[in-house]
Amino acid sequence: MKFISAIFPVILLLVGNQPGFAQGFVNLDFEDATIPSTPVGGSTFPADPMLAFPGWTVLPNSSSVYPTVTSYNSLSLGAPAVDLMGPNFPNAVGYIPLQGSYSVLLQYFGISGPPSLSQTGIIPSGTQSINFLVGDSRSDAVVTLNGMNIPLIQVSGGRLAGDISAFADTVAQLTFSTTSNTGYAGNWLYFDDVQFSTSSVPEPSEFALTALGALLLGFRRFLRHR
Repeated sequence: MKFISAIFPVILLLVGNQPGFAQGFVNLDFEDATIPSTPVGGSTFPADPMLAFPGWTVLPNSSSVYPTVTSYNSLSLGAPAVDLMGPNFPNAVGYIPLQGSYSVLLQYFGISGPPSLSQTGIIPSGTQSINFLVGDSRSDAVVTLNGMNIPLIQVSGGRLAGDISAFADTVAQLTFSTTSNTGYAGNWLYFDDVQFSTSSVPEPSEFALTALGALLLGFRRFLRHR
């Protein structure tokens, strides 16, 4: 019995280190922030990324002149930035959370590398797609899993979605960033509420036909009322 008692913790340690026992993704809605609240109109710059984004990592870029910065209720004036937006509102920059209390803004001005927010975990079994909320005119999203780009399409509810069925039940690094086409200032992404779904992503043609049908139906009703 003493031998079993001594070896059992070792077995648990070895099992827990296997890929299949990796933890799931956390803080996908960014509500776990523990950063101290700012007063109305206040901000924190720079902000501690561990307090602003528990479970996530702000990836550094390769620039020593313009490294990625982190802020809370504030904006960068040129450096790539990962900003947490939350209470108390109205804040100085006027960003209202897309849902809940906190949302994330990625800012890129074409200087050095784009900002990136990343996390590694296990993709739930049966997952077909990933989707997330995006802000109007702030939807320049690049999503990768283990460095592989995930094509995204716009779906209902102000969300972007992509097919990640090939990664279901695997450990993967999920990274959110913006496009890196230099010379274009304004590659920004405001996003929130990341979800793994068992529903597949509609084909672009199918989505377009559905949208066209809804538009024609609305136009027909308009003519009828006229």
